[in-house]
Amino acid sequence: MRKSVVLVTACGNKKEEEPLPAGRLYKSSRIRHLYRKSKELGVPLYILSAKYGLVNSDTIIEPYDQIMTMDRVHELLPQVKRVLKEFDIVVFYQGGARKEYRILIEMACKDLGIPLVKYGYKNMGDIKETEKILRNILEGSR
Repeated sequence: MRKSVVLVTACGNKKEEEPLPAGRLYKSSRIRHLYRKSKELGVPLYILSAKYGLVNSDTIIEPYDQIMTMDRVHELLPQVKRVLKEFDIVVFYQGGARKEYRILIEMACKDLGIPLVKYGYKNMGDIKETEKILRNILEGSR
């Protein structure tokens, strides 16, 4: 049986000025690259937003200015878990993410007992591994 996989990344600081799908709102090459790859591979991309929580990249959201804090991590944890419980495996691109984003996704996956695959480092390091990682997981879950 094929497992459901979700690709997740943290939000970005710079945003467009009008409401857009989350995958296009952020002026981040990282998010735009992952958005394209998710479409090519048919794997949903969710963005971990300091304001909205875990949001599907196709959901239209308003621009905002909010930073992820530990208080916000605890506020968002129930919402993130509600979204993630629909998936069997979480793949988290952590390059460029503040530690609070990593803590939040790790807590949610641990609480739900969902495997978490983390990759990536500063300045889009390992981002070209996205397709290989997702294909390996998808092929292994058939």
